[in-house]
Amino acid sequence: MSAIYQLSVITPEKQFLSQDADFVIVPGIEGYFGVLSGHAPLVSVLSSGELSVGWGEHPERYAVSGGYAEVLPDRVTILVERAIAKADINIETVQADLAEAEKSLAGLPSSDPERNYWEKRRDYANACLEVSRKQD
Repeated sequence: MSAIYQLSVITPEKQFLSQDADFVIVPGIEGYFGVLSGHAPLVSVLSSGELSVGWGEHPERYAVSGGYAEVLPDRVTILVERAIAKADINIETVQADLAEAEKSLAGLPSSDPERNYWEKRRDYANACLEVSRKQD
């Protein structure tokens, strides 16, 4: 049996997730990385993507926006702007958000500071769609 550590996922609105975990896969800005108990300490910038919790064929899946992860040997803390469980993803809503973001981006010059906002919305919507399509 694997060693257990405390996993917390926090958004600006609430503590989204607080549970014991034995394995987590996190969407780092330079690629996904896995964390086991006793992992060396690190802080990482996160991109929008899938957060997977647990081993085996049926991990718990979440879509998260960009943020930060702090990994310590006995706990992992993930700070993100948005997070949603796979079961709670509404495809129609996500597709509407994606269409709105893409339309807004198409009308903005590359130097417009508002692009960052719409790019984050687009990336999170894409992460939600990817997570929703995963077979468990």
